[in-house]
Formats: sequence, C-alpha cells, structure tokens
Amino acid sequence: MEKNTDEKYTFDMVWKALMENREQMKISSEESRKETEELKRIIREQSAEGKDTDRRIKELTKNVYGISASNGLMAEDTILYALERDKTFAGIKFDDIEQRFQIQDKLKTITDIDAVLLNGDTIALIEVKYKVDKKDVKELISDKLKNFKKYYPDYRDYKILLGVGGMGFEKDAIKEAKEKGVGIIKVVGDKVEYYTEGIREY
Repeated sequence: MEKNTDEKYTFDMVWKALMENREQMKISSEESRKETEELKRIIREQSAEGKDTDRRIKELTKNVYGISASNGLMAEDTILYALERDKTFAGIKFDDIEQRFQIQDKLKTITDIDAVLLNGDTIALIEVKYKVDKKDVKELISDKLKNFKKYYPDYRDYKILLGVGGMGFEKDAIKEAKEKGVGIIKVVGDKVEYYTEGIREY
C-alpha cells in the first residue's frame, strides 16, 4: 500500500522524538506515560493526518508502562515497518510479508515469528528483539526454523533465509549470527541498516 508523504513524515517525526527521549523513558513508567501524551499533543497539532498519527503513536508506544516491553515494540515496529515498505532482504525482492506470524498445531500456538517474507522460491524468517542475544540467534535456528519446516512442508523446496533485528546486539550475538549465516538488521539512529554479507540458505 502506498504511503502518502504526510504519513511518512509523521511516522519519522514520531520515531525521531521517541529515539531522542529513549533514555528519559527509562526514568519511570509515569514519566514515560507523560512524555508519550506530550508527543501525541505536539504531533496532532502539526499533522493534517491527526487520526493516523494517533494510530502510529499507539502502535509504537503500546505497553509503555513496561519499559522493556515498550523498547522491544519500538524496535519491532521500526524494523517491520521498513521491511513492509521495501519488501527486500539480503538483496532479494519479496512479494508478500506477514507480520507476527504464528505457527499453530490445531488451536495451539507452537511459536511465533516476527516477520515472514515470501516470493516464488524464497522465504525469509525474521526475528526482532530490543537487544539481540546469542540465544535469540540459536532459538531462531533450532526452534523457529525447525517448527516452520515441520508445520509447513509445502515450502520444503524453497530457499530459506534467516535474519535477526534489533536496536542493540550483544557481541556474541553478532558473532553467532555471522558464523551461522544469519542476516543482521540494525536500527541505527532513525534508519534501518542491513548486514547480510555471508548469509546462507537453510
């Protein structure tokens, strides 16, 4: 879906403001709530798309009372927004993206994957955290990939790529991702950067 210029500008404004206030958000849940309300007020005044701005803010600041959860959602929303807009990963253009994809066995959810990108012969499974740890990379390979292959055998002939994204990475996480051929997506300032050299097919 095409994003109009005002909407993109509004999203960028919200993200920039949230990044500038990220450290302040750690002070207390109450102060975080007040800052979020102030952001809403300022951007509603500046935007002709007030209702859409309000929706974007709610998406980015959901669970604001749990700072860790809020930071995780900011990382997730930012990376998923970038993937949805470009539908490109590791230099490959994808046709579709499904966010917050759930692998289910009957009515039971086995696991979830933050983003699944798909085209005619390739699938990318992307996991997003606020701060990526070594165990997150291992879990993506040993748990999420394994379950995807088990419950979606129709895609057994597809090339599968893996990626982990976040605002921060533990040193061991980057090393683990590179060794295992897992792509890296980083939030750097107000941009999303991709590091996919050496990515492998699973």
